[in-house]
Amino acid sequence: MLYQQKLYPESTVIDRRLTSEDIDWLRKLRSAKAANQLSADIPTSVVRRLTQLACAEVRGGLAAITMRGRDELIERERETH
Repeated sequence: MLYQQKLYPESTVIDRRLTSEDIDWLRKLRSAKAANQLSADIPTSVVRRLTQLACAEVRGGLAAITMRGRDELIERERETH
């Protein structure tokens, strides 16, 4: 994967460990951030998985999307169009 990023730095490798549920929660986090609102009440297991994959972080007891999480969503949306 690192080799591929060196050859094609503009391409992002999609993390296939993210489930459709994870992607749905990332969308909710992104929407909450865009609306400057508190994040939705996310199940602990989902928050744990998203933070382990560096797609979300916990700030002040609330989950927030990270740049990596935002990039994952962008790549998934590109993939479906």
